[in-house]
Amino acid sequence: MSAPRVLLAREKELLLARSTLCRLRLRSQTAALGGAFRWRGVAFSIPALARAARFGAAAIRVVFLAKLALSLVRHARTLGRAR
Repeated sequence: MSAPRVLLAREKELLLARSTLCRLRLRSQTAALGGAFRWRGVAFSIPALARAARFGAAAIRVVFLAKLALSLVRHARTLGRAR
């Protein structure tokens, strides 16, 4: 075999070994993450998240209506002064 082919073969082996090592690390970290994650906590927090989302939507509507009312009051005042 020529020198460039030997170097390419070694580089290929090194890349394959690195790839295998990375896959093993990912598998290990995924297993550790899965063990640390509590599915029960997520299952119980989903209804709480839904309630929080509804509350946030209602709060946004209230703020919007308050700003609209203030804008109308200011507009009415400027119209009253113009007369």
